Amino acid sequence: MAEFIEVRATIEGHERAAVLANDILRAGLATSIDIAETPRPASRHDAISWELTLITTAGQAPALERHIWATGLECAIVSRPIVTDLDGPPDWLNDERI
Repeated sequence: MAEFIEVRATIEGHERAAVLANDILRAGLATSIDIAETPRPASRHDAISWELTLITTAGQAPALERHIWATGLECAIVSRPIVTDLDGPPDWLNDERI
């Protein structure tokens, strides 16, 4: 099992995303949060979507996902383990740069 999990949630509206990010940090459910604008869903041309990229521990990932769902915001949540190979190059360094 991976020690850390990356959780991505897409929220419509910058203020909603910022409030959710603040709530998550205050609850101690993530060690890192990044908020970035993302393409708008096809069904809502007037709204801007924001993607929260959160890093949390494997033990806190389920609580983090429950916290996001409990807000009542309709959002997509995608989680993936962060795998670190201590003997290999960093994750951000792809094969083309080696």
